[in-house]
Amino acid sequence: MTSINVEVLPSPFSRLQERKLMTINSPAELLTRYERAFNDNDAAAMNALFTEACTFVNFSGKLVDGRAELLAAQKFVFDDGGPLTGVSVSYEPVKTIELSASLVQIVARQRTRGHIGPEPDPMHGIIILTARRDHADWRIHVGQNTPVLAVA
Repeated sequence: MTSINVEVLPSPFSRLQERKLMTINSPAELLTRYERAFNDNDAAAMNALFTEACTFVNFSGKLVDGRAELLAAQKFVFDDGGPLTGVSVSYEPVKTIELSASLVQIVARQRTRGHIGPEPDPMHGIIILTARRDHADWRIHVGQNTPVLAVA
């Protein structure tokens, strides 16, 4: 049997520095990172924004519970050939409602980035994210993305 030697290189960052790289200091930053992960089609980065026991209702009405189930759904929509591959959106904050010192609701309008034209924007929606703070770190605990239908 052949053995393979694998050298594990140390991280250039300390554990504290690595934690700070993932620390989300405000609800506004959380929404910015959500948008970036969406536009990068990065399921893992988006999933890292959620708590372990999260609940999310996606744009098509599918309810998912927990980060593992959510990651599977995120991978499906963002992987090559998935329904959101290459889709780019922007989130316009509408309001942030402080429910307590460590709990907020972020309400934002979702639009296709650069959408112009008389036809309705297929990605126009309202997203509501209930975020929880644990020390200095904000994560999404409950979220819902609701399509806005064009009225004729």
